[in-house]
Amino acid sequence: MIKKVLLDTSFLIRLMNNKDPLHKNAYEYYNHFLEKEWEMYLSTIVISEYCVKDKIENLPLEHFKIIVFDFEDAKKSGQFFNSLKAKSFSTIKRNVVINDCKLIAQIVNRNIDGYVTNDVKSIEKIINPLKTKFKFNIEIITLNQSLKEYEGRLL
Repeated sequence: MIKKVLLDTSFLIRLMNNKDPLHKNAYEYYNHFLEKEWEMYLSTIVISEYCVKDKIENLPLEHFKIIVFDFEDAKKSGQFFNSLKAKSFSTIKRNVVINDCKLIAQIVNRNIDGYVTNDVKSIEKIINPLKTKFKFNIEIITLNQSLKEYEGRLL
């Protein structure tokens, strides 16, 4: 059962942009997390990416726990990236792979249950291979799926 989720940059962008086609899904998940009292984590890596397009002060920071990328995260993400580097990432930029490895390391090191993203390429090419090789389990929540669909309700 999920009690803690790490939110990625794609989630934040969609949550804060009411013109985005996936804004409604992001907003519903956000309210669901608040209602269920799930801990919502933001990595300093995600904050850095988000600040490229918007001010961090525009986010509802009072509802997020900020986690810093630390020494243990660096060691784990290095192992993750090393295991993936032999694969071809022709459709994904190298810096994206590195940042995704860092985020997954933070999830694993802090026993976070879920990861909220809209990055399908990352799930297929990075997260799933890492889950298989390193034998960890995290629930992936994608914004392409509505909250109702995720919970298995009839539409």
